[in-house]
Amino acid sequence: MKKVYKHDERTFAILRFLSDETDPDHFLSLPALMARLEETGIHSERKAIYRSVHALKAAGFDVRFVRRKPLSGYYLSRPFSPSEILLLRQLVSDSVSLSQKESETIRNKLDRLISPYEKELLPPSIDAEGKTDNTEVLATLEKTVRAIASRHLLEFRYYDLSITRRKQYRKNNRLYRLLPCAVVSNAGRLYAVFYSPKYQNFANYRLDKMSTVQESQEVCDPISFDAKRWIQRSFQMYTGEAATVTLDCDSSLISQIYDQFGTDLIISRVETDWFTVSIKTSLTPTLIAWILTFYDRITVRKPQELIDQLRRISDDINQRYPI
Repeated sequence: MKKVYKHDERTFAILRFLSDETDPDHFLSLPALMARLEETGIHSERKAIYRSVHALKAAGFDVRFVRRKPLSGYYLSRPFSPSEILLLRQLVSDSVSLSQKESETIRNKLDRLISPYEKELLPPSIDAEGKTDNTEVLATLEKTVRAIASRHLLEFRYYDLSITRRKQYRKNNRLYRLLPCAVVSNAGRLYAVFYSPKYQNFANYRLDKMSTVQESQEVCDPISFDAKRWIQRSFQMYTGEAATVTLDCDSSLISQIYDQFGTDLIISRVETDWFTVSIKTSLTPTLIAWILTFYDRITVRKPQELIDQLRRISDDINQRYPI
């Protein structure tokens, strides 16, 4: 076993002090570092501390020296600011694909990337409602990422929850054997896009509904997959045949259109109170639900298939709720 020398102990101790106690607003002076080292039984002179700081910088640690009257000293600059950590913490908290336990584990790791003083600046995180009870999502994600890189098939079972919150496995509990191609996120949920060698098509699967996930040893040939095009064909992760949907919309909906479909669309006509937009998307139940949300401010012009679906829904509603 390699012996740890005194100068190594001094360097590691200084790194711990800087990590635990400093940031741009809190630093440790040279006398303070010498006192901290003495407390741990390491006697050090100024030149020895200079050598340790130089070694830390050479190893890639961003140790900085600051002069502020009446004191000067060292602090460790972090790769993330408190606002960036807050953003990452919030994304983790908002993800309903992660359990509360997994979310807390990730937040604790993120907190270690800033100083204790900076951590105190952050407001408490509040987990989103409806988080999964599945505590194996991160393990599933890890296996999925590895399988994407190695082009190995993944074997897993896929389930829905019954009224009594019991798992009901699809395909009579038989294994899925699919090739993962990408991981995407939508509305706080994580999805894996899989390719089926048997049916030669793609489909989305929620990571929090996958169980008994195992990476097989079978390697697939490279599959051409355009992630951007796939997302355009999906509406809130429901997939279907791509179509050009033309809508007449009230002018008040322009922000909702951009938020939902992005800015890569065609606005062919603009009037005082309305505009006409053409969108490349898929005809799915979630698209219909979105259109019905703005039923009094959107008129579908084409395709006819979508108009026919909306008429059938209207007829069904009239039958269920007769006047």
